[in-house]
Amino acid sequence: MELEVVRHLAGSALKNLEAHRRRIDDLNVYPVPDGDTGTNLVLTLRSIVEALDASTATTSEAVAKDVTRAALMGARGNSGVIFSQVVRGFVDVLGRHEAVSASLLSNAFRGASDAAYRAVKRPVEGTMLTVIREMAEESERKEHRELRPNELLEAVLARGEDAL
Repeated sequence: MELEVVRHLAGSALKNLEAHRRRIDDLNVYPVPDGDTGTNLVLTLRSIVEALDASTATTSEAVAKDVTRAALMGARGNSGVIFSQVVRGFVDVLGRHEAVSASLLSNAFRGASDAAYRAVKRPVEGTMLTVIREMAEESERKEHRELRPNELLEAVLARGEDAL
């Protein structure tokens, strides 16, 4: 997990999230329609991007530690806290390895889903928890075992969009 690659991915994710922040705010109806989920996700991800910009990490483990800390410390609102746990679960798996494979990505998606569900006292389906769970399930499908990492990500992201 090379720092420059993670910086690029996080920066691209932030740009995409910023572009769709209002739409996500409008989707927010649980537990109350407070309309701030997109904003809270942007603020949380911005904390990660800023930490990565300042990072001097040289190993996957160090990058994962920087990302996890930034996600937790920068988490805003319930959605930001849940998102920080998704991030933690994902990078905890990736941080133990220098190279990324489809199998490792699948384990990371499972770690993300499990961490998010553990973070919520009474998980409710139909929320961001459902989306990450369905993405993890997609990554674990037998027919995906021979895919390259980019192919697996395409399948997982398509499932995430469908779940949303």
